[in-house]
Amino acid sequence: MRLGAIPGATPDKWVTRWRERYPDFALSVDRFDEAGQLERLRAGTVDVGYIRFPEDAQAPTGDDLHRVWLYREAPVVCASRDHWVAAAETSVTWDEIAAEPFFDPAEMLPEPGSDTSAPDPSTSEQSAPESEEPEEHQPADPEQLAADDIHTPKLGVDLAAGERMALEVVASGAGLVILPNSVARMLARRDIVIREVEGLPGYDVGLAWLREADGPVIQEFIGVARGRKPGSGRSEISTGVEAKSGSNSASKPEAKSGSNSASKPEAKSDPRSKSTPKRAAARAAPGRSRPGPKPGSRRGQPPRGRRRPR
Repeated sequence: MRLGAIPGATPDKWVTRWRERYPDFALSVDRFDEAGQLERLRAGTVDVGYIRFPEDAQAPTGDDLHRVWLYREAPVVCASRDHWVAAAETSVTWDEIAAEPFFDPAEMLPEPGSDTSAPDPSTSEQSAPESEEPEEHQPADPEQLAADDIHTPKLGVDLAAGERMALEVVASGAGLVILPNSVARMLARRDIVIREVEGLPGYDVGLAWLREADGPVIQEFIGVARGRKPGSGRSEISTGVEAKSGSNSASKPEAKSGSNSASKPEAKSDPRSKSTPKRAAARAAPGRSRPGPKPGSRRGQPPRGRRRPR
């Protein structure tokens, strides 16, 4: 099974639980940008994928996809440390920042197939020799390049490239950017401050998968993601852990087939019957084992300095 993660998602806990409970069912995790997740699911690039949509928007999952919401995260604003937003301790309201310029991370990315490198003036002014015919270059198909980019896993700085570029501009003090809290924390920088925004809808985060690809394995993973305990009666797949635990119990039959006397705990002895060195010394001391006043005691004698009456 292939899980498609998006920026800010942290499936490590689920993956660890899955691999511990179901070692016979392989699970791989690939990371992609948030855009294009539904296309990846419909194309079979991933079997289960994270989805994130604003809570006040209708998620365009359609009738061909199952979905389950897991949690909701808050929106945050990212600003330069020199911006007045940095003076707020924890949060700002939308009314306070509505008039500020904002950047859209989706608009920060170059179009697929566009050449972002600057032309070399030394070569652009030179013309090709008359004897040589210019080479014919077939223009790249932007749609094909976009499709390849959507279905290619991202690593390092290639992941969330639009958000990274927006933060670069924000760090210069040119404006602000609104991001999901998890994405902002993932891309945190020392020259950027992060504050929650009150008055804006949050983001619903969940998992989606194709209806036609639904089965016991996917259903069990959804259960693990929602906190299903091991050994649940709702599980429809067998774990490799049960066989291992059964073999361990079978290798130790003496623990079950012992005698009754061996299985019962030993009777506790009276602690007063135990002889300790301190008690033995007390019994051996002269005058301590018989009743009466201790040796050298003035018990029963008149107080000193007084005479007995005649």
